[in-house]
Amino acid sequence: MIYRFFISSLLISLSNAQETVSMEKIQIEANAAAIESRKEDSIAKRIVTGSQLTQYGDLNALEILKRTAGVSISEGKKKGAVGKGYTKVLVDGEEVSTSSKRRGSVLEQISPDMIERIEVMSNGSAEYTAEAMGGIVNIVLKKPKSDGNAVIRLTGGMYHDSPMATAFASYEKKEGKLSYLLGTTYSDNQRDDVYVTDSNGTLQDSEEEGRFRSLNFNTKFIYTADTKNKYTFDAGLGINDEGNTIHDVTTVSGAVSKNIDETDKNNGFFYMAKALGEHHVSQSMLADWKLIYHGREQEGDKNSLDTVSLDTLHQEDDSLFRVYGGNANLSSAFDHHFLKGGLEYRHMTQRDDVRNDVNGTQTSNSVTMDQDKYALYVQDEINFGDTFVLTPGVRYEKTSRDFGSVGSIDYLAPSLHVLYKITPDDQLRLSVAKSVKLPRLDEISSTVDSSLGDNDINNPDVTGNPNLAEETAIGYEMRLEHYFSDKGIVSLNAFYRDMKNKIEKWTRFDGTRYVEKPENSGEAQLWGAEVEVKKQLGEWVEGLGVWGNATVQNTALQNTASGFHGVIGETPSYLLNFGVDHTYAPYRFTYGAAYRYNSGFDDPIDQSGIVKSQKGYGVLDMYVSKQLDSTFKLSLNLKNITRESIETTSSRYDTVGNLIQTQIDKESSRASVLLTLDGKW
Repeated sequence: MIYRFFISSLLISLSNAQETVSMEKIQIEANAAAIESRKEDSIAKRIVTGSQLTQYGDLNALEILKRTAGVSISEGKKKGAVGKGYTKVLVDGEEVSTSSKRRGSVLEQISPDMIERIEVMSNGSAEYTAEAMGGIVNIVLKKPKSDGNAVIRLTGGMYHDSPMATAFASYEKKEGKLSYLLGTTYSDNQRDDVYVTDSNGTLQDSEEEGRFRSLNFNTKFIYTADTKNKYTFDAGLGINDEGNTIHDVTTVSGAVSKNIDETDKNNGFFYMAKALGEHHVSQSMLADWKLIYHGREQEGDKNSLDTVSLDTLHQEDDSLFRVYGGNANLSSAFDHHFLKGGLEYRHMTQRDDVRNDVNGTQTSNSVTMDQDKYALYVQDEINFGDTFVLTPGVRYEKTSRDFGSVGSIDYLAPSLHVLYKITPDDQLRLSVAKSVKLPRLDEISSTVDSSLGDNDINNPDVTGNPNLAEETAIGYEMRLEHYFSDKGIVSLNAFYRDMKNKIEKWTRFDGTRYVEKPENSGEAQLWGAEVEVKKQLGEWVEGLGVWGNATVQNTALQNTASGFHGVIGETPSYLLNFGVDHTYAPYRFTYGAAYRYNSGFDDPIDQSGIVKSQKGYGVLDMYVSKQLDSTFKLSLNLKNITRESIETTSSRYDTVGNLIQTQIDKESSRASVLLTLDGKW
């Protein structure tokens, strides 16, 4: 395959003492690039690059992922969870804390301008974490490439009547053996949404106003000591401040029964430091290592006052999430093999402190959790001629946790990926992989995040489950791909996943309040198909291109102990993304539109006696951009033109099947308009 060409070239170079150092450097770098290329080619990935990251006005990495095939991200009050927690998100190959039961996602603080590409793997491999339930998303940040390049991006706009603003600046340069990239982003975005709840004739009208501000700094330094050794240092710091004000009025037969004013303020920061080294041990062997340290700290303060009952509720919460560790890998190409193996260690700490005051009665809860994770893997890429590639691998992981009691588990996660090139433009991929989902630390924390005076079926208190066990799965995939000469692609993927100890979040009524808690719910299956298309239509209209992806899926869930048969909760029947873009080259003018549709779900009664359904909703975004000159570009984005409305209906039954309550929630968001000026020097 392709790596053999670069390795043979490197061998010729090293055997000739008359070759210049610059030529040797180019060839060694090409060998490293070939290793990366083989990693991409042997295992199926979807890659989002270039203008796809910024053209639709997405303000952060979380918004970008909404357009990616097979990745479902909840909207509305539960927004921010990627794939219900079943898609592992990595940044430059490193796992990040993507969500918690209390606050939002760190992905909201990653600017699209700092992203080189996004890789999506729907079936894991031994090289990556075994915690790949639902797939892996790897966000690859930019590296310095030029001798001197400055970028400024200024965005201003309105979300309905609320102003929005984002500023981004970066500078990259190469000076001798050192190259570096510096970037900073500032965001100040506001929103104003309306919610309506109808529960057995009791009407609740809510208006929520929010403001999110963040300031982020990113650095990347690459030092090429010589032709065989390269070192990289990454660092990042983000500061955020968020405030929400909610006004709820509840009426029964026209009379006001509740009049609640609620505030929720939180602030925090995240930090990241990473050191990497690459060493070319020989002409065909590469050793690399990485040391990491990153974390996230948040402080929150929530208050609720009902002016009718005079009930006062107050919650303060502090959380800390911290990770340090390292790994080492060795890669070697020989004969028809590309062998890779490595060791990994991570220590994670999470601390949750919650203090509540209900009408003067104070309670508190504090939980500290520690986790040590060790991993060892080996993976081989075997080439049988130029048409068949077999990639077997196995990963061993051991995890120890201490959160009041000490426990440990270990497991083997084998995987096998097959690539068969039918023709130069057509190929078939097959894969099978075992994956594991360990409960997140916040899922086993016994602290309770109160919904204060707004407690109902769709807005419950949230707590963890210290007795939660890991979930395991075997995933099978078959993918057929066709590549067009214009770099377009059409692919069809069928998948099936069989899960044990499925973790589901059940909402139960404890007699006074609704509480959501994760539980091991039995065995489950997920199956479906995905289609993806990207094609230039220049033969009909010069500069016209289309892209799209669609996912159709179905699920089943059964618990042999209780005799329960149902489905995996809140899983859409299908997801659709479609876009069209046109560039009119003579005037350097580009415009396009993207449509995203979520079918919603229609779940039967679950193990807690609750039935939920959600109507489908669609989001339409449009943009137009004009390259003013060689330096500046002006863009106009219209987002959420359809003003998505999410309607969820929930009903609760008693143990003998009598209907107790039906609740209908309607969440209405607004359209936004953004004007962006890009400058590159």
